[in-house]
Amino acid sequence: MTDKMRAVHRRDHNFFQETDMTNPLRPALADRPFGVHFRLPRWKSLIVLIAVPLLLLVVQVLVFHAVAMIEGPADPLMPRLTPLTLLASGISTAITALIATVLVARLAKIPWRSVFSHGRKFDWRRLGLYFAVSAVPVGLSVIATALIAPQSTGWVNFEVGATTIVIILVTLVATPLQAAGEEVAFRGAVVPAAGSWFRSVRPAILLGIILSGALFALVHVSFDPWFVSYMFVFTACTVSMGLISGGLEAAMAFHVSNNLVVSILNALFAGNDATVVDRASGSGPGASLAILMVMNVAAVGMVWLIERRKRSSNGTKVPASAGQVDPNVALHL
Repeated sequence: MTDKMRAVHRRDHNFFQETDMTNPLRPALADRPFGVHFRLPRWKSLIVLIAVPLLLLVVQVLVFHAVAMIEGPADPLMPRLTPLTLLASGISTAITALIATVLVARLAKIPWRSVFSHGRKFDWRRLGLYFAVSAVPVGLSVIATALIAPQSTGWVNFEVGATTIVIILVTLVATPLQAAGEEVAFRGAVVPAAGSWFRSVRPAILLGIILSGALFALVHVSFDPWFVSYMFVFTACTVSMGLISGGLEAAMAFHVSNNLVVSILNALFAGNDATVVDRASGSGPGASLAILMVMNVAAVGMVWLIERRKRSSNGTKVPASAGQVDPNVALHL
């Protein structure tokens, strides 16, 4: 272990005391990086791991039942992304994230803000910065997909009509709710809950990625092995972003940017009709999803570079905040 790593460990150890499971009055915040920064007894951890996907299912069933009463039932394997279904998806995910935040805060006896960041306040400027720069890898991946695997886009023809405009307007509201809500629920709540089973950072992070990725794939109701693999890569990358930056800002911004760009393009090239999402097996060509995986890894590198620069001033290294991992040692965890 280098002197820099020892210094970071000592500072973080002094900032937060390790969880004492025998004393419920002590805070559960630990001297570990964001993503595995609070610990729960195993029975409470199981409650979170079961409750989050179950909550999302129940809330979606209730909200989409209301939509079905208006639009009629939809094919579960080929759902049409109408304005109402888009809005229902965003609202139901946001409600789930809110409930998950309250649940975790109560079970872990931590401030609810700790679900969003560790050792510092949630940084809205950081969120805006990452949202802006995320457009670069997302845009490049869309161009690469259109050139290499155009059949995977599902685009029909470019047309802007009343339906297209309404879908885009709803997308601008619903997509951030859904994408940010998924990060809060599956990275802010599920990953630390899963990581509570280990005291060591590495196995805690690994188990958090595995269980969060599995539940994330489950709630997306996909039977395509390529898509499921992509869900795990996406989860690993967003967890890494939190590990490096000490909060959910980077992951939320990247997730929102990716979904917004893709959703708006799908609406523009849907021939003035609702977009259809095919979740059947074989629906995700390997080439397009491989491109997305590369883009996700590139986004992690982008976060690493930005956080490294933020901690440097006139060539002098600035120590990482509590809950953050120094970008120079993040990959060694």
